[in-house]
Amino acid sequence: MHTASRDGGPADKHGRRHITRHAEDTTEAIMEPKGLDMGDYQERYQDYDIEVAVEQVLTGVKAHFRVLRNEAVVVDWRLVHIDTLWSTEHAAAQAGFRAARETIDAGLAA
Repeated sequence: MHTASRDGGPADKHGRRHITRHAEDTTEAIMEPKGLDMGDYQERYQDYDIEVAVEQVLTGVKAHFRVLRNEAVVVDWRLVHIDTLWSTEHAAAQAGFRAARETIDAGLAA
C-alpha cells in the first residue's frame, strides 16, 4: 500500500517520503537516520543511496559521504570540506548530502 507524502506523491516501499523542490526541478528524499549510531544518515537520490556520517571533533564537526547503487559501493567514503563554522550536526549532514548529490550529478558515481 502506498501512502501520500506531504506533496501528495506516494511513499516508496520502505516508507520513505519524497518532496519535490522546484528550484532545480529535482526530487530529493528527506534525510533520515540510519542505524543505531547518532550522526549516521541516509537519503535516496535518483538511482542512488547516499550515506552520510557526521562526527564531533575538537574543532567542530566533520562529515563523510559514500554513494551506493543496488547496495554496491560506487563512491567510497569521502571527507566533505566544510569551510564555514557549522553550528549543528544537521547542517554538516546537509553539506554531506549536497556534496554527494554534486558527485552524482557530475557523473562520478557511474
